[in-house]
Amino acid sequence: MTEDENGDTLFNLLGGKEKLEAIVHDAYRRILADPELAPFFERVDMNRLRRMQYEFLAAAFDGPVRYTGSDIRAIHAGRGIESKHFRKFVNHFAEAMRSHGVSEHLVDQMLGRIAVYHDLVVGGSAEDG
Repeated sequence: MTEDENGDTLFNLLGGKEKLEAIVHDAYRRILADPELAPFFERVDMNRLRRMQYEFLAAAFDGPVRYTGSDIRAIHAGRGIESKHFRKFVNHFAEAMRSHGVSEHLVDQMLGRIAVYHDLVVGGSAEDG
């Protein structure tokens, strides 16, 4: 668990459960409006996906939540996801965070936490495309 100098986790600094849920919902609104990313989510149960994404992020941000979803690599394997898609996806999350008043410092921390999952999502090296 990573805490700031005051003992707060990234999850708490972001605003906790309600704020992270709102950010996830906003991010997927942006993602589904993106013509390059929307096709990846056809025939996907978006309510379940939002719930799993919340769990994943809450756990990644040291929240009191355990991720119960499938293996990250297995979920994304064979879907044609490239580094450019990963970057766009993460950027939509960053924009959603900014729109919910999250400081640039915390957005940067979030980007750092999510970047470590690049290879599991795209199935390659962080230097790809």
